[in-house]
Amino acid sequence: VCGSPGRLQPSLLLLLRLVTTKKEHIMKNLRLVMASSIFALFVLKAHGFAAPKNSRLADEAVSIFQTAYPKKEPFKASAWTSFGVPGYDIDGTPIRKAKKGEQRRRLTDISEKQCRASFKALAQVYGQDEALEITRTMPIILSFDNQWFGPSYKEWSRIFGADEAKAMVLRNPGLLAVRPENAATATDQTMNFSYIVAYTRPFSKILLPGLLFLLAVPAMEAVTGVSIRALLFNF
Repeated sequence: VCGSPGRLQPSLLLLLRLVTTKKEHIMKNLRLVMASSIFALFVLKAHGFAAPKNSRLADEAVSIFQTAYPKKEPFKASAWTSFGVPGYDIDGTPIRKAKKGEQRRRLTDISEKQCRASFKALAQVYGQDEALEITRTMPIILSFDNQWFGPSYKEWSRIFGADEAKAMVLRNPGLLAVRPENAATATDQTMNFSYIVAYTRPFSKILLPGLLFLLAVPAMEAVTGVSIRALLFNF
């Protein structure tokens, strides 16, 4: 059996053919499995199944926050920052004044890690989809103290009921800035105000300038000597 291939016994030649065929069959199957796996990954990614839902929602929440509050240079206090600020509070507590050139942190100066942590805490209390809805309504809530989310919701649930408390926060996400001890003092006015906030939100870009104009009318009348209110009411 040590001679040239042409002199090998028929049984040995048959065995070699079987081994070669088996090897080629295995390699072919491996190539098919690899191709199928790669194709499956592309399909899953195209349909949005490449990452868990909570991860995708967190990514969107972070993107919303970063778009609303892009990173800026650190805020530096100027000479006008403390202009007119008294030295002491009404109870006699000294008020700290920022020094000129001192860097101060903004409320929105948070990292992506902090954004994700706040969104996770919010989702644990109100649900993932609801947390994203809240973030879309008021992105700045991701910079609030997320340790208050759960305890404050617990207090509101005790007062109004779980479903009502959840709906109230969805209407007025600004409540997420409320400390738990203050949440415990909520009244019907808190609930009613959430409806007002939700109703007026679509018109906020018009209402705020209008309110500022109305507040400035007396001053403009004093400067110009023209009765603006009389002109408006007689129009």
